[in-house]
Amino acid sequence: MLKAILVDDEQMARTVLRGILEENFAEKISITAECKDVPEAVKAIHKYKPELVFLDIEMPTYNGFDLLEFFEEGQINFKIIFVTAYSEYSLQAFEISAVDYLLKPVRVEAVARALAKLEGLPAPPDENKHYQTLLENLQQPQDRKVILQTTDNVYVVRFSEILYIEAEGSYCNFYTESQGIILASKRLAQFEYLEQTGVFFRTHRSYLVNVEKIQRIDKRNFTILMSNGKEVGLAQDRKNDLLLRLEQEK
Repeated sequence: MLKAILVDDEQMARTVLRGILEENFAEKISITAECKDVPEAVKAIHKYKPELVFLDIEMPTYNGFDLLEFFEEGQINFKIIFVTAYSEYSLQAFEISAVDYLLKPVRVEAVARALAKLEGLPAPPDENKHYQTLLENLQQPQDRKVILQTTDNVYVVRFSEILYIEAEGSYCNFYTESQGIILASKRLAQFEYLEQTGVFFRTHRSYLVNVEKIQRIDKRNFTILMSNGKEVGLAQDRKNDLLLRLEQEK
């Protein structure tokens, strides 16, 4: 069972989330404290040493991100599920940073998905990387980065360095300019949200490509030459959509 702390300046929001957790996930979550602001949360974390913190973002004096500033690197040995009212566009930052979140108003199904995802993740020795990347993606959307977890490491890779992504069974290969090939521990389907960022395009069931790295499209053989000299597949029913996309970017 995970020890958890709820952090939100609104009493009603804490009450609703507590109710959802106690009524539906009592066998997984034990709530050890409720906090109305970041200073209270810092004290509670040091006292109770939770494995999980449900953290509101918009709070007076200190927002949820400020909580991270109260801990030295390596001290964040707990998972965070952010609770947010951010717009759909901003939520892309959470996705590509591999950070869990709940969108207000919080619903049972969303909590279930977040906890299920949490159970499938390894211990968080590199947790600071995730949160630092999230902050950078929110503050500098023009220089976005994605968190990639492999069997042994966690990589932070800029979109601009990714050439294309290739499916490989239950994993996928990220072909990058500066870090070579990174074998990520997820299926390609789990990275489909990258299409929504406007940088990547699903050319084939096995490929997501960075459209800025395309050098040539062979319309007869349905292949794409990338900037590293490698060819990737182009599904026939995706050709016109890709050409339209490239035309719009001129």
